[in-house]
This record gives sequence, C-alpha cells and structure tokens, in this order.
Amino acid sequence: MEVKRQIKFGGQLVALALVLIGGLALPQRGLAAKKADQVKAAYVVDAKSGQAVYAQNADEKLPIASLSKLMTLYLVEQAIEQKKISWDDQVPIAKNVRKMATSATLSVMPMPAKEKFTVRELFEATLVGSSNSGAIALGEYVAGSNAAFIKRMNAQAHKWRLAATFVSASGLDNTDLVNYDLNLKGTSDQAQNMVSAKAITTVARHLIDKYPHVITIANQQKVKIHKYTVPTSVQIIKGQKFYDPRVPADGLKTGYTNQAGACLVATFKQNGRRMIATTLGAEWKFTANQNIRLMLKGQEHYRSVVPKTIDYQIPGTKNKVRLVTNNRTTMWENQRQPMTVTREAVWPLRATQPNYLAAKTAVLKLHLTNPQSGETKTVTYRTPAAQTLLGPITWAMTTPKATAESLSAAFAFAN
Repeated sequence: MEVKRQIKFGGQLVALALVLIGGLALPQRGLAAKKADQVKAAYVVDAKSGQAVYAQNADEKLPIASLSKLMTLYLVEQAIEQKKISWDDQVPIAKNVRKMATSATLSVMPMPAKEKFTVRELFEATLVGSSNSGAIALGEYVAGSNAAFIKRMNAQAHKWRLAATFVSASGLDNTDLVNYDLNLKGTSDQAQNMVSAKAITTVARHLIDKYPHVITIANQQKVKIHKYTVPTSVQIIKGQKFYDPRVPADGLKTGYTNQAGACLVATFKQNGRRMIATTLGAEWKFTANQNIRLMLKGQEHYRSVVPKTIDYQIPGTKNKVRLVTNNRTTMWENQRQPMTVTREAVWPLRATQPNYLAAKTAVLKLHLTNPQSGETKTVTYRTPAAQTLLGPITWAMTTPKATAESLSAAFAFAN
C-alpha cells in the first residue's frame, strides 16, 4: 500500500511527447504539466525479447516503495512451483504483522486473529491492493522469517545481476517498519529498498514471463477476501479513473512513499507485443508513465531493421560470399531517431595465401545502437557453408591487399 501523504493522481494527458537523447522532453503547459511529467528514472522494455526501447537514468538505484512486492510475489510463485508451499495453505500470521494490518495508513484490510488467510488470498491482496502485511506474512511463510526472506530477495537479485538492495518484503522503509519490529537488523533507521528502474523492470519481466497468470490477477478492479473488498491500486486498468484507451494497460504494480515518490510498473500491449514501462520518483502517479507510452506508440515501430541474408563482395575482386545470421533482426526502431549502425569486420582476409572459410565462420558484425535507450544489439553474419575463396595468384592479380577498414567498408547489403 502506498502511504504517508496524498498526492495528485492523473490530470489531463499532455500532447504527444518529443524525445531528446538521454531524457524525456514533453510539451509544457504551465507548472502543473511540468510536474506531471517529472520522473527520476524510466525504463521501457519488450517483455519477450528484452529489447529496451526507452531509458532515462535507468541504472541508478533509487527507492521503489511497493514495487518491491514484485520480487516478493516472484519468490512466492517460485516456492509454489517447487511444491514447498501451495495456494490453499493457511498462512500463519505473526502478532506484529496483524498489528500492522490495523493501521489506517499502512493496511488495506484487517487480519484479526480469528480469521485464517490462504496463500492465494494474501497473494491477491498484495498484488491488487498492495497489502503490506500480506507481503510480509507471505515472505515469513516462504522463508521461515522476515530476515530469511529478505536474504532470498537479495540472493535472487544477485543471481539476475540486478542493481538492487532489499531490506523489506513490502517496500516500506525502516521509519515505518521499526514500529512493528520488522526492520532488518543491522540496517539504518532510514534504510529502504534501493533498486534501479531497469532492475525492477527485469523482475517484472521474469514474473510475467514465467507466471503469466499474474496479469490476470493484476487486471482486476478489486478482489473480495472474506468480507473485505480490496480495491486495486493500479488505477490505469480498464474501468479505473485513469485508464487511457489509447494506451490500454492491464497491470501491474504501483508504489509510493515520501522518499520514493510515485512509482509505477505498467504492463500493456503495443503492436501485439507485451511491453513493460517503469517510472520511478514521479510527481504524479500515472501521467508521466502514460505520456511515455503515448510517445512510444507514435514513434516506435516493430520491424526488420537489417536483412537476414547479405551478399559480401571481396574488395578488389568479383567474388561474392552470401552471409546469413541467426540473430534477431526484427526489432523496435524509433522513426524519429533510427538505430545507428557500426560495422565490424571479424574475419581476417589474407592476400598472400588461400582464404578458407569454414561453415558458420563469423565474417561481419553489425552493432545496432538505439538512441532512445542507449542499448546496443549485435547481429553477426556467418558463412552458411564451407568454401575456399581464392588463392595467392588470383589475389595478386587484383587491386592492393585489403585492410580491415577497407573490408568493413566494402560490405554491401542485398535482401
């Protein structure tokens, strides 16, 4: 649950965005619009391919508040998959966690001692309503204690090589957790989860890729648990106040504390492909994220950016070699800022001896850089079959020997 003070939600969406490398420049209409579009970090990725289509300060570790629950829920799903727990298990809930559930600012539903809650019920309350006590109770059930579960969170982050440090299963910081003796021992009074936009997007990607039913759970306006109705905190899904049919979202998770600001991981479809857009430290909870998605809808196209097959003509000769790639060549590309291409010749052409190419020999690499995200993808072209190109006598009758630079410059593409 997002806590501590009320913030402005939504507002009128501004006009379609303009892009500057390394940041987002949006049309301004006064102070309100300027604040609405401010974020500390952003990251947008194709969930299936992993291609980043937009990045802004995406690698800096920042407070992420309740977005942390995505890692908690992943580890719960993992424990169920490994048959260590089951959906219908009743979860023991400690007294201090039940006490937190009585808080008017930290809880979305009470957890009286006389009531029993299953893994499924607490999972839904945690994902849909952002239940803090639900997340902590689940973590303690999975790992045996709050501290042991946080250790697992950090271990999983390390396994995925994420820029992430967790001290809380819920995303609350120690200023709140200390009141319930749930602060991780050895951490400072102000400690909180510090995770980059890229890292928490990666967690979300793993979660929905491995456990796709999570989207179905998240795309609910409310869940009924016992006699309690838990409304969604993700007010950008269909039927909610800030749903935008131009960029319809179906999940996933919000977060807010005074320190973190407004945080959002939004899941949506673009050109039929599953996408994830994360914004951290926003002034307003939904507007900046929606405007980034609107911008990308107008500018990004999923298409073939380089051919699968090319013909390479050996410099100074009439010999041609057909090269192929098994790399992905269909990607997102921004129509205003297309990918930049750097060619690298990786096969040493020799002028004084026969040039034998074994099958699948790498000859050329194309390094494709997306100006929007700063991410570079490499496509490697190889020989489909073994062949001898020419001997020293043939080469001597041609123009002077090629250098690596002239070889690279001599590649011509043909579909």
